[in-house]
Amino acid sequence: MKPTAQFIYTLRTAGRTALDMVYPPCCVLCKARIFDERRAVCDDCGSGLLSIDAPYCERCGQPLCTPVTSCPACTGRTFYFEGAFSAFAFNRPLQDLVHLLKYRNRPGIGRFLGSLLAKRVEQEPGIPHITGVLPVPLHPLRKRERGYNQSACIARGISDETGIPVLENVLGRNRNTPTQTSLSLEARMANVEGVFEVAQPDAVLGATVSLVDDIFTTGATINSCARALLLAGAGRVFALTVARA
Repeated sequence: MKPTAQFIYTLRTAGRTALDMVYPPCCVLCKARIFDERRAVCDDCGSGLLSIDAPYCERCGQPLCTPVTSCPACTGRTFYFEGAFSAFAFNRPLQDLVHLLKYRNRPGIGRFLGSLLAKRVEQEPGIPHITGVLPVPLHPLRKRERGYNQSACIARGISDETGIPVLENVLGRNRNTPTQTSLSLEARMANVEGVFEVAQPDAVLGATVSLVDDIFTTGATINSCARALLLAGAGRVFALTVARA
């Protein structure tokens, strides 16, 4: 006889409780004891995450001192996404969290950051209804090295909070490009030109979707993704990132 769902849930809960007694959950930054398994950081470390609040450019997400009719960060740029939103400034606590997520095998941090991003998005009336979230893809070689795509972890955190489905295998990367970290804006744009392709056009045809990534720096990568989605027939494309550098 198969065990009931309630029985399985009871076993998992008991096992988790026993494990917490031996290895109590702790903040990934300062190691302080925390009592909510859904959180990655304690309240003190969490208070160091600095929200990006209005005014900001609704087109590219650039924080602004005062509302302006023309955002200086957008001047001379062609964006294929309609709008971008970043939840937090890329300060030291967030830098440490992203480093752990990307280089220390902590995918759960991505899910936690995604849930925080989703809560911020729900407070922004200017963001339209999104029918699917697409993580910015890694090349298969890079994903195999890391073991997971950090952007997909963030997208799942958004989905956990909102119920919006993750369209994880819709967008692909056809070339393993060098890291963007030390490149100029022009070099970043050239580095990712034509890199992304849509494997499942029917999944985005006429839809309002959002790309998801960890950090918005120049927007070159997300812009290249957005262009591929529009060429595949997506109706509207937006961008959501945890941080703005």
